[in-house]
Amino acid sequence: MALDRPQGSPGGVVGGTVQLTGGKKALRLTGLKVHMLYVSVQSSDDGGLPKIDTRIIGEQVLAAGVELPPGSTQTFTFRVVVPPDTRPSAHNVSYRLQAIADIPGVKDPSAEQDFAVVPADRDANRTLPLGEVLARFPGLQARDEDTLCQALESLNLECYSNGGQFLECEPLLSQLLRGGNVRVRRTALRTWASLVDNRVQPQHLQSLYGVANVPGLDQDTFDEVIAAACRFAEEGAFAMVQQLAASQDPRVRKVTAEGLRFHAAARFQGKRELLLQLVGDPDPLVRAAAVGAFGDFRDDAQVVYGVAGLLERDAHPEVGAACIAMLSLAHHHGYGEVTLGVFEKHVGHPQERVREAIAENLYAQPESQVQRVGALVQRLAQDPSERVRRSMAFQFVNLERFPALQPLVQWVADNDPSEEVRTEALRGMARITAVPHLLRYYQHKLSQSPRTEVLYAVIGGLREHYRVREAQQLLTQLGQHPDPDVANAARDALSG
Repeated sequence: MALDRPQGSPGGVVGGTVQLTGGKKALRLTGLKVHMLYVSVQSSDDGGLPKIDTRIIGEQVLAAGVELPPGSTQTFTFRVVVPPDTRPSAHNVSYRLQAIADIPGVKDPSAEQDFAVVPADRDANRTLPLGEVLARFPGLQARDEDTLCQALESLNLECYSNGGQFLECEPLLSQLLRGGNVRVRRTALRTWASLVDNRVQPQHLQSLYGVANVPGLDQDTFDEVIAAACRFAEEGAFAMVQQLAASQDPRVRKVTAEGLRFHAAARFQGKRELLLQLVGDPDPLVRAAAVGAFGDFRDDAQVVYGVAGLLERDAHPEVGAACIAMLSLAHHHGYGEVTLGVFEKHVGHPQERVREAIAENLYAQPESQVQRVGALVQRLAQDPSERVRRSMAFQFVNLERFPALQPLVQWVADNDPSEEVRTEALRGMARITAVPHLLRYYQHKLSQSPRTEVLYAVIGGLREHYRVREAQQLLTQLGQHPDPDVANAARDALSG
């Protein structure tokens, strides 16, 4: 007998496996049961032998009428619910699980394992009985596709923090994986992967392989297979991930690289080497996705300098943008000089997308580098590309740690040749500008009978300071605007 874990709690499930090995001759198993035993030891008042109370508080029949060939080994799974009124384990109260096989002609073999009962609020890995799970998510038993998929999505959200509680519904989800409805199967696969993540057993890997090999599997469902494989990479699915990374289909390789970034553990044996392989992929979008997945290795000098060098060698704009994003947080690991050196060298890069990526990632730099950040912002705010300038104007809202850049954003709001860029700057200056100055500036803009887009930008900026009395006054004024959409937006901003 082996237990999944050594403790349970009242109303929860304790599970495990029982392995039965045949003898020297053919036998017949007439019954195999698992008992949950309560054992209480009470001292005798007269100093005599203690009183021992042993009784069965739970039971499950695992098998009956099974042939046992000589030397055969069979494994059975059990799940027993701890009664809701069960007392916690104590110095004189203990619990054990006992498996007993009834085999005519031989002494009945048995096995036992002790386990502890703890209060439910102290049972970090508490598993609920299936009935409770279904009561919480009744739609899991629905035949209607919309209701079933909605229940699966709700369960999926719960699994991110409480997956262990719902493990009893894994067989139900496994059954849905093999169903014929494409939408249900895809949603069930996503939920199932969240449920068993970090608790993967060999049978779970077999279920995943089974879905992957379904003839004619649609691409979106196969993407979920890839995501699940990446989740399980450190739990036995790494060989499958390697196969996916070597697929003839560049889309599969790209989704695999993205899965290693968004779904896989931060680090596990083989991940770094596989990403290095994908960085050399002939498809640029695969290379870009692989660079993005290197974010977990920003403390690795070889990776950081390698990504910086890749920006020099790889002309594809998406690869360059991925390199910029990956390097943007390297200063947290002592490579800030590398990052800013790359930004300064490539702020005039011929690819618009690379310059835009620098604008998008400047917010992450430390306040101590305000002068160098300011010089980069000034260059990007005057970039010949409207797209780059628009991105820089939008990003001012994320540069609140650099109030010294306020004159730059106001200059953009007043002088950029593009109305759209000026409007973005007007909204973006809300966090970087001292509130009294911001409100005076907004009042000045409102006095010029501005376009509707400007009104929305001002409302968006005022929302950042909706608790300030003067900002409330301006929003109240805008709440009386003749355009009902503008008025509604202003009134909505008053509540934050």
